[in-house]
Amino acid sequence: MSSAKTLQISYIGMQAQEVAIKPDLKVVLKADSEILDEVVVVAYGTAKKSSFTGSASTVKADRLEKQQNSNVSKALEGAVAGVQITSSTGQPGSAATISVRGIGSISASRSPLIIVDGVPYEGSLNSINNADIESMTVLKDAAANSLYGARGANGVVMITTKKGTNGKTAVSLDAKWGANSRGVKAYKTIRNAGEYYEMFWEALKNANMNIGGMSSAEAAINASQNLVPTLGGYNAYNVDNALLIDPVSGYLNPNAQLLYNEDWQEDPFKNGLRQEYNLSIKGGTEKTSFYASLNFLDDNSYLRNSNFKRYTGRLKLDHQVNDWLKTGFNMAYAQTNTNSPNVGGSNYSSLFYFGQNIAPIYPIYRYDRTGQPILDATGAPAYDYGVTEGHERPYGANANPYAQLMNDIREYTYDIVSAKAYAEVKFLKDFKFTLNLSADNFGYTGVDFQTPIGGDALNVNGRSYRTTQRYFALNTNQLLTYEKTIGDHRFDVLLGHEVKADKKTYLQAMKEQFLIPDNPELSNGAALKDATSYTSEYRLEGFFSRIQYDYKDRYYLTGSYRRDASSRFHPDNRWGNFWSVGASWRISEESFLRDVKAINTLKLKASYGTQGNDALGNDTPYLDQYTVVPQDGAIGITYDWRGNKDLTWEKSNNFNAGIEFGFWDIVSGNVEYFIKETKDLLYYKSMPPSAGLPNIIAVNDMSMKNSGIEAEVEVKIINTNNIKWNVSANITKYKNEVTKLAEGKDPDGYYTGSYWRKVGGSLYDWYTYKYAGVDPANGDALYYVDVTDEAGNTTIDTTNDPNKATRYQINKSAIPTLYGGIATTVEAYGFDLSIATAFQGGGYIMDSGYMALMGGGNAGTNWSPDIFNRWTPENANSNVPRVQQGYQYANQSSDRFLTKNDCFSLKNVTLGYTLPKALLNKVGIQSLRIYASGDNLYFTSKRQGLDPRQYMDGTMNAAAYSAIRTISFGLNLNF
Repeated sequence: MSSAKTLQISYIGMQAQEVAIKPDLKVVLKADSEILDEVVVVAYGTAKKSSFTGSASTVKADRLEKQQNSNVSKALEGAVAGVQITSSTGQPGSAATISVRGIGSISASRSPLIIVDGVPYEGSLNSINNADIESMTVLKDAAANSLYGARGANGVVMITTKKGTNGKTAVSLDAKWGANSRGVKAYKTIRNAGEYYEMFWEALKNANMNIGGMSSAEAAINASQNLVPTLGGYNAYNVDNALLIDPVSGYLNPNAQLLYNEDWQEDPFKNGLRQEYNLSIKGGTEKTSFYASLNFLDDNSYLRNSNFKRYTGRLKLDHQVNDWLKTGFNMAYAQTNTNSPNVGGSNYSSLFYFGQNIAPIYPIYRYDRTGQPILDATGAPAYDYGVTEGHERPYGANANPYAQLMNDIREYTYDIVSAKAYAEVKFLKDFKFTLNLSADNFGYTGVDFQTPIGGDALNVNGRSYRTTQRYFALNTNQLLTYEKTIGDHRFDVLLGHEVKADKKTYLQAMKEQFLIPDNPELSNGAALKDATSYTSEYRLEGFFSRIQYDYKDRYYLTGSYRRDASSRFHPDNRWGNFWSVGASWRISEESFLRDVKAINTLKLKASYGTQGNDALGNDTPYLDQYTVVPQDGAIGITYDWRGNKDLTWEKSNNFNAGIEFGFWDIVSGNVEYFIKETKDLLYYKSMPPSAGLPNIIAVNDMSMKNSGIEAEVEVKIINTNNIKWNVSANITKYKNEVTKLAEGKDPDGYYTGSYWRKVGGSLYDWYTYKYAGVDPANGDALYYVDVTDEAGNTTIDTTNDPNKATRYQINKSAIPTLYGGIATTVEAYGFDLSIATAFQGGGYIMDSGYMALMGGGNAGTNWSPDIFNRWTPENANSNVPRVQQGYQYANQSSDRFLTKNDCFSLKNVTLGYTLPKALLNKVGIQSLRIYASGDNLYFTSKRQGLDPRQYMDGTMNAAAYSAIRTISFGLNLNF
């Protein structure tokens, strides 16, 4: 009879449990995340994390589902070391730009390759339902990416969708309802009409004295008399124009009462309803598993007539036919519909720019002199376009972005069908042959309609573009694998072949002169102005191989080779060769550490390899290209693209070394050092004027390098049955460096646009004027200038004319060099709380939005409240120049407006409660969770209104669509 008093129960992927032996025993095994985490998705398969020699980071479903992004690309911000996210628009459904380990190219694509369930995906990630995703894995080094050869130079994002499991069929319903609001505040501006009139009166007065030669008293009287006429005849108060500002004091008439009070920064915006519903069913038997889902998302922005709708369905089936054959398919359909106003198209079409730069004296709607609304022919309030008699607005004449927002139509619809089928055949015991076939079909229809009521198309009585496009991508690969274990030696060999074929057809037509002002159909227009179509194709073929070897599950070696041919290059330069080698050593498995309980994992790894890039944005850049144009009723052509048959692959060499660790079952993480050097950059080279047009040609030139350190760490602060508290963090510090200048350029460096290029500097080192402050005698803005005497000696002086000033190497880079995120999760007695943050810094941005608000005094243009500290005779030591109408040098672009791009974002906070199982089992429910979730709840940067996350080059677009804040409540039901 056994004397055992305890029983140990274990199962693969679950935590082992040791319990006392009793007559009636019930044991519940819990998932062991440490074990489950050992499998990572890699190129053309999976690998154990312990044996993986490359660099990869994974974001799992639980984190993705908590964030309410209509495009899952934005969920990567702050979530993965080595990954930077920039987003130039807050339009629902819009994609973020993903950069893996820095800037990968100059003129070619910098985006990573997207792989969905093992095959490349060509569409927008907004067509993929977040709830369908099991994990997103970012492959970052050559050992992980080089097997993708031509397409992996900028990293690879592997998306794995959920699949069925053997056992009882599970049904899940998730529903959430919430509201969208503005996530980043506008710049601070003068919001009071009286304060604006007073400031612009001073600007007029100073112009009268400094330009008109008037005395102070004459200038003041003239400014009072001409204030309202100069501002287009707009008087927001109930006093006569000439009496609005007291010429003696310079202050608003104390008897003035406001006739209208409209706010361009508040009135056009409203909270938008967001609702999303997900239904999924999964299950299976020993031989067959399935997963099916439906999704509906209706995401209405805080900006009127701006929204995103998505309908998706997915069916995934895997079937083990017999011992040697497994097959399956994965089919998804999505329809996305976007209403996207023309934000960012121009300063006057964007409510964001127009609303903060227009003076607060101008209304959205028209008013008469008594302050009563003027109605249009339909009886509705008439929009003010600033072009009526007596009201001729000097700022944005014939523009009203709110009216255009409400009346223009900009609607874009995609229908996406993605299908994948595979078959796996096992033979001769150690061999497996896999055939993958995938097809993506994207159908697009778009309408861009500019209303004839007013705005840009008023003079042509309306304008409409109708666009249709079909994009078909076919990808097929054949994989032969051999896996063999001989004693302590394990071999895994892969041979493969892949073919990719893309075809795009495009058709667009444009008409003007529309009869019905809200009907965008071309049949409603009378004048056909333009029609065009084209077809483009792209082909890629690759042969590849990989060898993985491990000895005693302790020492690992990998090697890969791929040879690709791209149709984008001339046949003589079409093929490229890419390879990688990698090694790792699990030190914790050595005899001298195996029994050290404090060490769970300790691994060293290193890799080196090459990758390529052909994504120049032109499918045949090696050919001269022409456009057919009409010429006096006959055929004419224009020379549009200068071909270069010598153009070939952009190549990157990647080195990675790192250490992975885990201690006391509490702390785990990794630290890695990387060098990514890109040579033969695809680069647009300027031609000499004598060459004629086109004046640029695509060449292989320049080299640059990204190097840095990235770290990820997770700490299990509390880990008991009832309370769990985890904290995770990642941080990346890197440097971008030019290592070879373009041929023919000054070897000591040269400027291009606003940047100075030199060996050892970054791609975006600022090159601009240096601000020298304000002349205390007259309030002039001063700028530094180099003065060289006859002997060749150079001294530094100042000038009030930027045209005579010197531009300098500022030695400040635009590139954020430090970024990362911190997250925490707490679970206790049914409650769960998660918080995710993101941050960046280390570079400088040219704050052109603030710069525009610090002008000298252009009629109708608003100011920042910082203008209240401008130079006056009583405030002679100010650093802000005087206000003066038309004084263009007051806000000259210079280092005065270079601002640190440091920022911090509270990405997501989710609080939930899961009802007790004992209560739910009575009604047949497996689990019920209610929750509240908030995205982009808090954002801070060096200045209100400044969002440095738009672009990597330090520029900004003040007309861009500001980020969205979302707060939702939801429930998740499983049965």
